[in-house]
Amino acid sequence: MNFPVRLLTTILPVVAFLICLILLDSFKLLRPVAILRAMLVGVAVAFASLFVNLRLLDVLPADLATYSRYVGPAVEEILKAAFLVYLVRSKRVGFAVEAAIYGFAIGAGFAIVENILCLNAGPLSLFACVLRGFGTAVMHGGATALFGIVALNLSERYVSTGPRVLLPALGIAYVVHSLFNHLLVSPALTVVGLIVVLPLVFLVAFRQSERVLRNWLGTGFDTDADLVEMISTGRVSDSQIGRYFATLKERFPPEVLADMLCLLRIHAELSVRAKGILLMREAGFDAPTDPEIKERLEELQFLEKSVGKTGMLAMAPLLRWRTRDLWQIYMLKGS
Repeated sequence: MNFPVRLLTTILPVVAFLICLILLDSFKLLRPVAILRAMLVGVAVAFASLFVNLRLLDVLPADLATYSRYVGPAVEEILKAAFLVYLVRSKRVGFAVEAAIYGFAIGAGFAIVENILCLNAGPLSLFACVLRGFGTAVMHGGATALFGIVALNLSERYVSTGPRVLLPALGIAYVVHSLFNHLLVSPALTVVGLIVVLPLVFLVAFRQSERVLRNWLGTGFDTDADLVEMISTGRVSDSQIGRYFATLKERFPPEVLADMLCLLRIHAELSVRAKGILLMREAGFDAPTDPEIKERLEELQFLEKSVGKTGMLAMAPLLRWRTRDLWQIYMLKGS
């Protein structure tokens, strides 16, 4: 069997799996360029893992089989998870669907490089290529995707991205990877179990994520739209927000309070715009480019500096700078 055929056998399954995950995302949360970037990160991580693994094999008193079962999975999952940690901590991931696709894309890029290196190392039978394509490659994507899903869900539960969030997520990815390398049953049964169980896990996670997203869109859209109307019509003084601003009069000069109110309005307008884009994507439409978005984002950044750190802290109860509130701003920057 020639090299191109063997290569396609090891690569196509993981790519097809990734495409299926993308198609399951009815809101099209990730643009193709973001997915490609994640795959390239996976490619870089594969070479970094090769370097680290070779160095550790030289210094650790472990044979190759023991290393591949216990040490290798830890090295590779930590390195694959690093980019996802950055995305979660910087609020660039808002829903489990995104975390899963990002994670699987990283794993896919990693697996493609690993399979190419294996093919170059020596000839593989068709059966071995099938096992690597449907087994090892999908495992790499699935383990990192599970890390992303668990890390995001725990970060929302604990409002944190510290060790108590990241370590359990990393532990799950490590266990999946390590158990796969143990080959507790035959390779064929291991692969079959993987391609049966993993899609079911993703379907459950995606359905839950979509339910959360729809609830967020429904309640958030109405709240933000009402806020924009109140500020625009001058009725905000009779609301709880107006009463909160009244308590700030003694702490901030009038011009800063005016900037605060303006910042609040622009943030609400951008929030409405972001949710509108998601609703259009779900309906199958591409939202037209709005030239005002860039100007609004620049104005928002200017007002944040004008208000200052103390003013932003005072506005924290109003702006609700949580994961998804910041996430929608990053989404608008890339729209």
